[in-house]
Amino acid sequence: MKTIFILSLFFMQLFSASLEHVTINNNDFSLVKEHYADYDSKGEVLKLYKEEQNSNLTFLLSFVLSDSTGGCSSKSMVNGSYEISGDTITFYTMWTRRGKANLSPYGARIQHYKILDSGKLELIEGKVYVEETKKKYDNESGMEYLFHAPKTQKEKEQLQSYVKAVEEKYKATFIFNEEGKVLIEEVKKALKRKMKALWNH
Repeated sequence: MKTIFILSLFFMQLFSASLEHVTINNNDFSLVKEHYADYDSKGEVLKLYKEEQNSNLTFLLSFVLSDSTGGCSSKSMVNGSYEISGDTITFYTMWTRRGKANLSPYGARIQHYKILDSGKLELIEGKVYVEETKKKYDNESGMEYLFHAPKTQKEKEQLQSYVKAVEEKYKATFIFNEEGKVLIEEVKKALKRKMKALWNH
């Protein structure tokens, strides 16, 4: 029941969660932000629920707003932001690494989801650029051909395999070279807008 769920969220809010209601395309949604801290990982995740007419809540997706994993000398970090405009929710994600987190990803992603009349989510566009590890720690995955063009058929296939794996993992279309740099800058700007909004709140 929705009432029980809301009450549980109220008690969660006292400790580690916050709740916000939004209306998009004539559908009501609950945005739940939950903090977590497990061993060497801590952060915040957003969970989106559709508020149904029968008082039930339907889970739609979860999105990482922040995550820091590792010790002082080795951290893998994720920063995320979202913006709602009309019937579209745009999610921005930046992966960075610090110190000796050599096997952690670096890159950015933007996903545009449309809220349908039914209240369901549809991914209408996604773009991603990700280096899964630092260059010299890549284990022949094909990532090296992001930095210099493949020459042989085997090298082309390795690059294609790498791109396909990234696209499946991050649910977005892989982009290259200057487009990747533009994507990273766009995500950085979105994260700055997020911080400015928090400061002005």
